[in-house]
Amino acid sequence: MNFHNDDTFVEELIVRRNSIVNLLIMMGMILGGVLVIMLAFVFLTAIFPAVLVIVVFGIYLGIKFQGVEYEYCFTNGDFDVDKIMAKRKRKRLVEINHKQVKVMAPYTAEFESETRDYKVSQVIDASAHKNASGRWFMIYEDNDGKYVFLVFQPSKRMREALRRYMRSRIKGMDA
Repeated sequence: MNFHNDDTFVEELIVRRNSIVNLLIMMGMILGGVLVIMLAFVFLTAIFPAVLVIVVFGIYLGIKFQGVEYEYCFTNGDFDVDKIMAKRKRKRLVEINHKQVKVMAPYTAEFESETRDYKVSQVIDASAHKNASGRWFMIYEDNDGKYVFLVFQPSKRMREALRRYMRSRIKGMDA
């Protein structure tokens, strides 16, 4: 017997870089925490140790939840994107079949014309940051018939796997 396995499975993890907004939020949490600790030391001396522990733990959790990763998973024509917060909490952002994809191309000015035929109702950015190299876009039709614009950073291996199912809808594969 000859068993031939034609399954396609590619999984990738992209770490989101902190933006200036994220850094300002973290600074605000730290400064606010220090202020609360100082006020508790002056006015709530009896329960100061408890306030200190609660505030420090709150700052720790707040900063930890600023860390975001995106996981791309392509299995036999199905493409999923999950958002992972603090390396614990997972939220599914995208769950589509290759037949829902209308176009995929590098996210550059050269391929901007590919987007003109679609009225996009939602934009999802699942890339490391807005100026990251290797960003691609995918326009797909969701279950409600609306077009979604997904920005992501697929590796060459991921693009090749997607290409097996969407050859004519992928532009700029040499990019």
